[in-house]
Amino acid sequence: MCAVTIGDIAREAGVGKATVSRVINESGYVSEKTRAKIVKVMDRFNYQPSAAARNLSRQESDIIGLILPEVNNQFFSDILKGVSQMVDKWGYTLMLSSSENDPERDFKALRAMISQRVCGLAYIPAIDYNDDPWYSRLDQLLKQLGCPVVILDRPLERFEFDTVMTDNYSGAYAATEALIQAGHRRIGIVAGDMQLFIGRERFEGFRDALRQNGLRLNEEDVIDGRFDEQIAYEKTLQMFRRGRCPTGFLVCNNLSTFGFLKAVEEMKLRIPEDVAFVSFDKLVGQDIYNIPYTHLDRHVLTQGLQAMQVLLRRIHTPDRPVEKIVNLPEVVLRGSEKLVK
Repeated sequence: MCAVTIGDIAREAGVGKATVSRVINESGYVSEKTRAKIVKVMDRFNYQPSAAARNLSRQESDIIGLILPEVNNQFFSDILKGVSQMVDKWGYTLMLSSSENDPERDFKALRAMISQRVCGLAYIPAIDYNDDPWYSRLDQLLKQLGCPVVILDRPLERFEFDTVMTDNYSGAYAATEALIQAGHRRIGIVAGDMQLFIGRERFEGFRDALRQNGLRLNEEDVIDGRFDEQIAYEKTLQMFRRGRCPTGFLVCNNLSTFGFLKAVEEMKLRIPEDVAFVSFDKLVGQDIYNIPYTHLDRHVLTQGLQAMQVLLRRIHTPDRPVEKIVNLPEVVLRGSEKLVK
């Protein structure tokens, strides 16, 4: 039988969790009628308040905020699933917003979180916020927010928050080595957004893997995909039509890979007979079409769970040391990396 939570007590008594918390902590106004009803429910369930329930009174609400840069990207949908599982388990309410990779929309979302007095925020920023004007505006809003924050996926180098990240450099290096070990000697890349730290980190892992294996990186073999499906499609198609292409590619995110594969299909190329690739992230639905694809598995759902675990620890123990979790992606070989002579 599952342990009774503060959320269970609140639902049974027909009140909010903050009201139950005020009764538990004997803080704030609660009418005698409501207090008696809550105490009766607690007695019926033999409820013993946990540290989490006692700490809830220190928060201004029971709402956890989540800001994502994209909602149409399966990677971020899986992050949402992991976050939602933990939010439901602990009896909080989730408030979701998307920036669409626009810093102004990021700021709008943060202002909404402030107005709702969220008690914690899981945050994937729209940009790196390294430039002073952007940094200053973000810093001001995060100070106004005044609650624990955990940063996911895209680091904010000028801020000291708990973080849950991917080792993008090692992942890109390992993915490139999979192509090298398959026999490729001319390897291209559908690069990500180089304005983002994660885009630069993945490119550096790719470049260093080539260099340390004695291979040359040709400028004409770099496609500026910007983590965008349409841009990746258009620029990959231009390269294929030009001819004299690399035999293998590292494609730096799932949306870019969809664009890459669209160009492959349009040119009637075969994988891996005509062109090989490794994708940074698994593609949803490709198994249905029997397309073999080697990819980096970042165990994304787990990262969402990790982020919420870190955030809840911060909510309940504010003075604990800063946590920085870095996950190493796993190369899953499915055949699309092969060199067919």
